[in-house]
Amino acid sequence: MGREAAFLLTDGPMGEQHNNDLAVQIARFGEQLRSVAASLEDIKTSVQPVVALDRALAQMSIHNQNARKDIELLWARVDEGKKERDALEAQIGGVDDRVAAMKNTARGAMWVLGIVLGIVQTFLVGSIVWVFTHINEGDILNRLQQQRLEVLEQTMTRETRQGTKQ
Repeated sequence: MGREAAFLLTDGPMGEQHNNDLAVQIARFGEQLRSVAASLEDIKTSVQPVVALDRALAQMSIHNQNARKDIELLWARVDEGKKERDALEAQIGGVDDRVAAMKNTARGAMWVLGIVLGIVQTFLVGSIVWVFTHINEGDILNRLQQQRLEVLEQTMTRETRQGTKQ
């Protein structure tokens, strides 16, 4: 709508100024919406390293499961060795000490691995929650700005209709 048409739809210079103010506000809100959309894209882009970290954590979990299976196989071998050791206990006393050391090392490794993976998983889940909380806040702000624009557009439409009726 041209400047002349806006002047015709208003009650004179004051109405034109009001329409110009509303147009400026709408333009500002539009710019803010574009800024929020760009920020949202930046946040989504920044989440990608967290996703990569999640993949790495999943790979570590698979590796942990394989290590656990290996340790279970070792335990099965230890049990077989224990049966043989019972039969030959006098000859293999030194082997008992080595098996006990390996057993303690395996248990310690499992505990350390479990604790480290628990800490990493806690940090990862906390990071994901933090990121999505901020994404939700951005979405809420975006919706509020869209509602403000709709209210301004409705106000302008009402004023334009009232101006044409008079």
